[in-house]
Amino acid sequence: MTSTTTSGTPTTSATSPDEASTTSTEAPTTSTTGTTTGATPGDCAAPADDADEDGDGIANKDDNCRCDANPNQLDFDGNSVGNVCDAPLVFSIADGAPPEFNKLDSQASAGMGPIECQFPVSLVVTSGGVAVMLDDAGTGKVYAATVNVADTPQLECDIALIVTFKLVIKNLMITGPDAFTVGFPFTLADHDSGTVTGVMDTIHNIIVNGVIDVQESTNEQLAMPGESPLADVPGSFPVGTVTVANDAGQITLDFNNDNHVVFTQTTMGGFEIKLTGLTGKLRLRQ
Repeated sequence: MTSTTTSGTPTTSATSPDEASTTSTEAPTTSTTGTTTGATPGDCAAPADDADEDGDGIANKDDNCRCDANPNQLDFDGNSVGNVCDAPLVFSIADGAPPEFNKLDSQASAGMGPIECQFPVSLVVTSGGVAVMLDDAGTGKVYAATVNVADTPQLECDIALIVTFKLVIKNLMITGPDAFTVGFPFTLADHDSGTVTGVMDTIHNIIVNGVIDVQESTNEQLAMPGESPLADVPGSFPVGTVTVANDAGQITLDFNNDNHVVFTQTTMGGFEIKLTGLTGKLRLRQ
């Protein structure tokens, strides 16, 4: 099996079981109820006194993050631990039903060279692990650690007068190889209101695992029936809008891009499968 990449996607992926085992397939396990990265009022080395350990103008006794400067004292989840030293907020439960939420539409193409067909594909998200970190000044970071997708219904590729085959994309799991590299801005007013919204500053790299199962074919020499693994195939989500609502314990990733190549893969039978464009809203809750 060979895989191909497109502009803007990662150029490397795990190529052996040992290498593949280093790719995270689980959401971050940090707590959202006050467990921190080691710089909170509770476990920071600085005592709760009148000194100012981090030099942010807030006395230690009043500082919600004593060892990392945070003059705004922003605390999005209201747990008395400042954003800059709090654990990431983690969202994992699919929230809302398709088609309004958790149905990401794309366009698939399959073929060999200039001979190809196109057909729509909807990725229905069943669960995931998306985490967010907010700073003290107006920048958030988002990380899609895992996105689990339901098996598609049977899809049909029809190349007129040459071949028609039917396939299912199944066991699809998307993981993020790079934690918290995608940022988005937010306003302090939005932060104080309990809902932050911003546009991603870059694409979100992903690794795709699953199976392409060709179930029927009118020309088995061109389109061989059987399963072809999607094993550590590199790709990416396009830039989208991030919205985090604290009261609802909810995150929404809103994609609206018809041209972005999500991933490309060549099956064992020699057909190149490509997903282009991503439109829809992924919404998860805690």
